[in-house]
Amino acid sequence: MRLVTSAWLALTLACLVPGAAWAEKADRTRPIQIEADSVHMDEAGRTAIYEGGVAFAQGTLSLSADRIEIHQDERGMAWGVATGRPAHFLQKMEGRDEYLEARAQRIEYDTRTETMKLTGDAYVRQGNDELHGGLIVYDIRSERYQAEGAAEAGGQGRVRAVIRPRTSGATPAQP
Repeated sequence: MRLVTSAWLALTLACLVPGAAWAEKADRTRPIQIEADSVHMDEAGRTAIYEGGVAFAQGTLSLSADRIEIHQDERGMAWGVATGRPAHFLQKMEGRDEYLEARAQRIEYDTRTETMKLTGDAYVRQGNDELHGGLIVYDIRSERYQAEGAAEAGGQGRVRAVIRPRTSGATPAQP
């Protein structure tokens, strides 16, 4: 693996880092580190594609995938797609001793709508609570989830949630 650096790329990737209320705000000021087996950058097309054991880190945020594709529009807004078996996302939540952990076969993040869409054996854990489904869409601004079950053997799949009671003095589980 090799570390790839580029001012253009760092700017593009910085647009992908969630700047929402739940994200650790200090992460935005931390350096971005990316490792992959290969990278293809198209500055004119404003895209970057990392492949092969991709590891993205910035502060408490980490993303690992087989492939990460990043796009930027003319206004600087970006969206990206991470794919893997599965792709993993982890970040500490602002002002809380909790992490948001997500994994799926495909994770799409769009800064324009501030949404994260997880498809294919999707899983989200926030603190001690868990959500499983075929599709999970997380609205970062409102901290709201929407989930659908995966179609299994021609039938309708199910969503599974585990919501643990909050007790005073309890310590949330760490990832």
